Amino acid sequence: MLTRLLKLLPVPLSRLVATLGLSAYLIGTITSLAMQNPHLFQRFGSLGVAAAILFFSDRLMQIELRRQQTVERILHEYGLELEVLKEGVSATDLPKEGFLTDYLSEEARFSTLRGHAERITSRNILLLTAATLQWGFGDAFLGWILS
Repeated sequence: MLTRLLKLLPVPLSRLVATLGLSAYLIGTITSLAMQNPHLFQRFGSLGVAAAILFFSDRLMQIELRRQQTVERILHEYGLELEVLKEGVSATDLPKEGFLTDYLSEEARFSTLRGHAERITSRNILLLTAATLQWGFGDAFLGWILS
């Protein structure tokens, strides 16, 4: 029953929930600062932690899917080349333009994905740290600022 229910949910649901959660976190944090309400400010920190976790999970999944697509493309190309070689065609007779995958550009794509993952991780660490501190000490911090 649960699996049937999960199949009805839209695929980008985690991104939608994370976006709404982050929006609510930012709006709630700014509103609680404007209202000078330390307890509300602290509570919105928990929403920031949840949004950070959802964003991080969603972005890592997207990066992993892109990596898998690249690996599948390389393996497919490699399989085609291997089949041609098994047929007895010399490696020097393989047409350069006949195969779609340029392995150097695929390696560059992997480097780009690694860099993208590092940037996402760094930003997520900052958001998670700020939201966790807000959640744990937000009332004391805002109370100290307001006094």
